Formats: sequence, C-alpha cells, structure tokens
Amino acid sequence: MKDRTTLTVVSSRRSGAGLLVGLTAGALVLGCLAALPGCGNSAKDTGGNSGQSAPVSVRTAPVERRTLRPSFVVIGSVLADPARQAVLTAATSGLVDKLAVSEGTRVRQGDLIIQLDERKAQTDLDRAEAAFALLVAKPRVEQLAQAKALVDKAQASFDLVQTRLKKATELRARSPELVPEAQLLDDQRNEQVAKADLETARAQLELLKKGPRQEQRREAEVAVEAARLQLQFCRVTAPFAGQVTDLKARVGQRADFGTPLATILDTTEVLIQARVPGNRLAGVVRAMQRGGDGPLAQVRSPSYPDTVYPATVGWLSQQTEGTTGDVPVRLRVANPKDLLRVGMTVQVQLFEAEVEGLAIPEGAFTVNADGKRLVTVIRDGKAAPTEIELAPEGGQEVHAGGWVLVVKGLHAGEAVAVENGYGLPEGTPVTVLPPK
Repeated sequence: MKDRTTLTVVSSRRSGAGLLVGLTAGALVLGCLAALPGCGNSAKDTGGNSGQSAPVSVRTAPVERRTLRPSFVVIGSVLADPARQAVLTAATSGLVDKLAVSEGTRVRQGDLIIQLDERKAQTDLDRAEAAFALLVAKPRVEQLAQAKALVDKAQASFDLVQTRLKKATELRARSPELVPEAQLLDDQRNEQVAKADLETARAQLELLKKGPRQEQRREAEVAVEAARLQLQFCRVTAPFAGQVTDLKARVGQRADFGTPLATILDTTEVLIQARVPGNRLAGVVRAMQRGGDGPLAQVRSPSYPDTVYPATVGWLSQQTEGTTGDVPVRLRVANPKDLLRVGMTVQVQLFEAEVEGLAIPEGAFTVNADGKRLVTVIRDGKAAPTEIELAPEGGQEVHAGGWVLVVKGLHAGEAVAVENGYGLPEGTPVTVLPPK
C-alpha cells in the first residue's frame, strides 16, 4: 500500500510538471510571433507613436474659381443649304439643243449648262431691234425738204385766201350789192381752212424734227428688252459655283416653261441639323443670346475624326418634337474641302453658356454606394473625407475641360486629392507629391 501511494504522488507531480512545460512553450511561441514583422506591436511601437501607420503618398489640386463652358454631344445630320442648292428649270419653251456639261461637273457662276434652240428668239430680237431703230432714226433730207415744201404751199394758199377775204370785205363796205353776204361768208370759211392746213403742215415739220415721243421710244425699248430676255432664257446657266448633281435634260427633248432640267449643289457651306434635349435647352438659348464666348458647336464626322468644324451661326426651332420634347437646331458650318456630304451622320458638340464658380478636377471626386459625391480634402497633412454637391437640387452638373463645378462643401484654396485619395479614413497621414 505504501508503494502504491507513493507512486500515485509521483505521477501527480509528473503531470503538473508537464503542464508547466506546456505553458512555458506556449509563451515562447507567442513571444516569437510577437517579434515577427507586422505581427503585434514591436518594441519600437511601445513608445509615443503607438497606433500610427506610414503616411500615404497623394497628389493634390487646389479648389479654384474657374469659368467653365459646359457642353454635350448629340447626333446630327448634314443638310444642303437652300441658298446653295438650285433646281434649274426652263424659263421658256423650246427644244434642248445642247448639253454643255455632264453630271458631276463642277461649274462656276454663269457657266452654260443647257442650250435651248434659240433661232426663233433670235429672229424676234432682230425684229424688235429693227422696229426700234426705225422709230428713233433721224429724218432723211428728202423728208425734211418735202415737209418744208408742204408748209410753203400751205402758207401760200393761206396768203391768197387772206388777200381775197380782205378785198371782198373792203368792196362790200363800199358797195354791199357788189359782194353778197354769202360770198363773204364763203371767203371767211376758206380763210379758216387754209389757216388750219398751214398749222398742220408746220406741226408735221416740227414732229419730224423732234422725232418720236418718249412714250413711243420707251415702248419700243421694252419690246427689245423682252425679245433679248427670251433669247437669254434659251441659255440655262449656273446661278452659283457648284457641282451638277442631277442632269435630267436630253438633246431633242421639248422643254416647256418650268420643266426641271438640272440640279446644282454647292457644299462649301452646309447646315447641320440636330436636336437639343429639353433639359439642356436653357443653356443653349443663353449661349446663343450672349454670343462672343466661342463657337456654338463643334461638328465631327466619323469619316474624318481629326477634322473639327466649328459652327458660329445657328438657330433653334420655335416648335418641339411631339414625341420627345426635343427642340430642333440648325447650325451653319463652313465646309471648304467638301468633306461633309449631304445626308451624312455627324457628332455635334453643343456648347452652353459660360458658368463661373468653384471647380475641382473631375478625377478628384468619387460616388459612394449611396450616390453621394465625396472628395478627400488634405488638411494639416491628414486626409479629411468630405461630402460635396455638384449641382443645386433639380439642376445639372457643370463639366468642362476635365473640371467640374462644386456648389457646396468646399472653399477656394483647399487642396483635394486627385491620386491615391480614394477611401482614406479620417485623419490618415499623407505625404503630398509634387504636381505632374
């Protein structure tokens, strides 16, 4: 019994020693883990800087007052300028005598396109010019001599009748029975007739010297002008420089008044038609009213991505589209190289009126899960996450040139992180990198 008891005690002691050895080994392992880098606090961290991490390197930009001109992009199409597109029609009736150009030919203003048969028009002009020349021609010497002879003859007859009347009057005064009253009255009538013939002859001589009346001359001139105009109508010419895009006339075809013959198109200046969304209309209207802030729009074609076409003149429709509420807009664009073609689809960057205010780079803010705009402000070398507002309630955000206006949450001169500032907790120490 004694041995068995002793043996039990000894076993108990051995078990206690094993537990002590196990606790000591665990302590040593925890000590080793604590000594590893990054695990727990090192002996260095036990001092005054307990709980702080290494500074984060960020790049910042100042909050500054800027003038931004917002814009948006819509899809448009190229239209021909009505003042630079013409359908040539026959201004007079006749047969097509000649086609001076072919389809696709570039012509200058006044170049002949189609020639109609002009023989009848030429004959009518010759007749009118001959009539006018006859009317305004000076009298021949023989005509003047004949007119003067008629005046002399009428003067002689008048003198003779006057003499007879004078003698009859004197004789009747002395002896009434020798000159009856009927004879005296007959002599008086003959004197009046002779006087009238003399005046007529003199008037005809004066008219011959003066030539035709002004009204007659003008009537003859109008007849000549009308005939000359009919002759010009036989020549169908280009009203402006451009390209013959459609040639309908054929040689020998009869062209009546108003018959379409050809189409001329000039695309050195074209119109761009697009639509302005209703929520951007106010900004576009202000830009058009103010003017002087630069082009109203910039047009780009996918076919020529490196070419920009500025539009400085444009106008908005007075009606909206019934289905969308958008407002049609037309812009006048110079197209000197004829790269833009009628019917082509283009991208239109429409500019709104300039807006002034506090601005930050677009890369400085982020949007969290709640849809709030956040920036990281750097104050005293530490990060300070700050909520901002980019537009008033119901308004539009203003973005332009990589900047965005801030309406609430920041002040001028503050520094916001534009690199490595996303998600930094409040009070995180930072190191500001120099600007790029």
